[in-house]
Amino acid sequence: MSNPSMTLDDAMKLASEAFLPLGCVTSANPEDDSFGFTVMNSGGEPVLQVANVPSSQYTDPVSLGSVLQQARLDVEHKGCHLEPWTMPMDDATGIPVTTPNY
Repeated sequence: MSNPSMTLDDAMKLASEAFLPLGCVTSANPEDDSFGFTVMNSGGEPVLQVANVPSSQYTDPVSLGSVLQQARLDVEHKGCHLEPWTMPMDDATGIPVTTPNY
């Protein structure tokens, strides 16, 4: 059974939420169907930049989750504290779900 693929918008939204309380700015790269993101500290200084997450990675929820978890580890190794985060998945479908912010 294959996981349903994610859209670019879904992937960028998840990336922007994965680094709280830090800021994360995402940008689409339409020329090669990818996106990049930059994680910034509270002072607006870049902490980590990932220039290219190709569609082969972001359309697969498991691959995207791995990319984001590795980036989180990199940010934490630079001394930044992040809130706990896991790739939100719907157990029945395997589709990432966006949980409401409370």
